[in-house]
Amino acid sequence: MVICHGIGYQYKHSETMLTEWYDALRVGMTDAARPVPDAADVAAVYYGSCFRARGGKGGMDDELADIPPLRIGDVRDPLELELLEAFANGTEAPLPGGKGLGQMALRRLERSEALGRPAGRTAIWLVKQVRRYLDPEDTVRACAQQRFERVVTADTKVVIGHSLGSVVAYEALRAHPDWNVHTFISLGSPLGVQAVRDRLRPAPPAQGDGFPPVARWVNVAAKDDPIALVKQLAPVFGAVDDQPVVNLPWHHPGKYVFGSHSVLRYLTTGEVADAVASALLASDR
Repeated sequence: MVICHGIGYQYKHSETMLTEWYDALRVGMTDAARPVPDAADVAAVYYGSCFRARGGKGGMDDELADIPPLRIGDVRDPLELELLEAFANGTEAPLPGGKGLGQMALRRLERSEALGRPAGRTAIWLVKQVRRYLDPEDTVRACAQQRFERVVTADTKVVIGHSLGSVVAYEALRAHPDWNVHTFISLGSPLGVQAVRDRLRPAPPAQGDGFPPVARWVNVAAKDDPIALVKQLAPVFGAVDDQPVVNLPWHHPGKYVFGSHSVLRYLTTGEVADAVASALLASDR
């Protein structure tokens, strides 16, 4: 099994990430009374440091706690603005009396419990990382794909991608029909967002005809997750098994720690446990 992370991992490492993710998956599968895969059989695709690679554009190389004081005026790229507005559309209704579409979108994301009420600079940083991956002139995409190729083996039967990691995983699977992956599981995926879908490589050939070369694709999307703006991917990509879930924010005294987009929330769901168990059982036959 291979797991691919989303944004915010520039200074983390695959070992740390894998430990956190495996623990959440183990809890979810135990709760669902499903056989827990051995830790040795689970690997991580770590591409966070690709955002720090030389030749990259944008300079967004800080950890969440050290994000520079970004403001709406720093959102100059048309794709960044399009993504900001798209993700904001997955939160509350537009606020009246805004100072422009970008400013209104930013304020809506800041108020979103689904994202843990992020600071404005965090929301801007999020869309900048997505933009950098999709930018054909940047080095991030090629770097991330190379990292993915190094991790997948002939024994890899399940691929899980969270957030931007689902985009990385989707493109890797489409580019490698020779892999023996049985099931692709996307969590909190922005693949249905038009701005993302228009820039996929290779692009889906037609509406409803972009299925990767796997036996099954399970898309798990939380009701209040604004990053997974389009909850149903089947109409866009074909025979996707869309599984809606409810990921309530985890309230910590005085703040929100995990919103409904949290990968740890997704990995503990019964839907993910069932998908992983079914895939491992099918591949053993």
